Amino acid sequence: MQSSRNASALHVPATSGAGWMQGLMGEMDEAAPGLGLAQRLVVGVELRVTDGRLAPGTKMPSVRALAGKLGISTFTVTESYSALRARSVLASRPGSGYYVLHRPARLADEVVPRIADASSGHDRPPPAEYRGDELVREAMRRVARAAPDWDGGARPSFGLPRLRELIAARHRAELPGLAPQQVMTAAGSLGAAMCLLQAWTAPGDAVLLESPASRQLRNLVLTLGRRILEVPRRGGCLDVAALDGLAPLLPAEGRQRLLFLSTAVSNPLGICMSLQGAHQALQSAERHDLCVIELDTWRGLSPLQAPSLAAMDGLQRVVQVGGVSTTLSAKLRLAHVLLPQRWADDPVLRCLHTTLGPSEFEERVACEVLCDAGYPRFLQKLNTALKIAGERTLSLLTGAGLQALHAPDGGPFLCAGWPPGSEPRPTVDAVLQEARKQGLPLAAATDFGAAPQPLAWYRFNVTQCGDERLVRFLARMKNP
Repeated sequence: MQSSRNASALHVPATSGAGWMQGLMGEMDEAAPGLGLAQRLVVGVELRVTDGRLAPGTKMPSVRALAGKLGISTFTVTESYSALRARSVLASRPGSGYYVLHRPARLADEVVPRIADASSGHDRPPPAEYRGDELVREAMRRVARAAPDWDGGARPSFGLPRLRELIAARHRAELPGLAPQQVMTAAGSLGAAMCLLQAWTAPGDAVLLESPASRQLRNLVLTLGRRILEVPRRGGCLDVAALDGLAPLLPAEGRQRLLFLSTAVSNPLGICMSLQGAHQALQSAERHDLCVIELDTWRGLSPLQAPSLAAMDGLQRVVQVGGVSTTLSAKLRLAHVLLPQRWADDPVLRCLHTTLGPSEFEERVACEVLCDAGYPRFLQKLNTALKIAGERTLSLLTGAGLQALHAPDGGPFLCAGWPPGSEPRPTVDAVLQEARKQGLPLAAATDFGAAPQPLAWYRFNVTQCGDERLVRFLARMKNP
């Protein structure tokens, strides 16, 4: 039953103008390029409700009308409206349509970024030689040929059973008791984070996030109306003292208190968490009753045996987000979530997965890739190529007087900057402007968090820094 306040808001509906739709999908493309169409539409509508562009009681366009305006399918709009109804952002009235139900509460000091200002070039796909496009194309062909044999029944909740069994089997060495029922598929790691945030937190809630952290994840958290409490990352460890000081700002006990962190080849640092750091993080989680969201999508690119919080914890208070497609191809967007047993039947998660989860086609393609004998060989070849590219990029940076923030443990990312005393040092704006001219996907430290760092650094993608563009760029910066 709706509250009287929300019900009264529906008695005098307003008609939604076209203004709130201006730039909707384009803005979401820039803010969260890893999300699917339905997910981007959900985030975009919720943001417009939060910032007041869609007032309570506003009647939404019909499914067909909105699909026509945005140039997307009616199925996508139906999925999005269903998810927004599950989130209590929209309410439906039989025979009349959908209405904005309420405006989620926001704290006065909360800052939701202007999505149109977000840069869109930082996380472009790597060149073809670093991707597994042929593996994915061949898997797509096999799935397409088998299409007539697909079961035409209702989609199972949490994803395709065969894929969930494959993922569970791949983790049983470190999680012997893991059941397929504890695996949920997701439309990429951002899609997984979106489901968890919407299921377990509400607009205005604070969540803990290691800093620096993925720019896309930070944008997603803020766009959903949650507040970020930054826990500085000191190499392989979190700043536990800072975490202890921030914990009282989390939601009260009885609600989910989330900590997002990465263990293997973090984005943007490219380093792994140490065993000591992993133990400290789990102890802090126990002390403050935290649910830890372990972002583990880059583990396949870690030459080290990075610790797994999920394995150390026995999947009790840790939820692990892993990637099936991160290292493969931009054509495939699929991740998975390993859930503690008590959340394997979470009805809210199941509802969100039904509307925001990946397509069955993508799940079947992922099954084919995981069973392909060429997949392990591809990962081995990719790790070798990244190691060579990383060493070459680091050599170029060092030769230009830059200092690496950390020696990366693997993956495509390397953070470096001109250290204090290496004058003249170019300004951040000058560096980013010149990087755009040279076509380099460069991002500054401020895109990944505000935690103090020993030097002003930039994140380089080693897969796109191995040619003469980087040499020209560094030379221009040092000798303008």
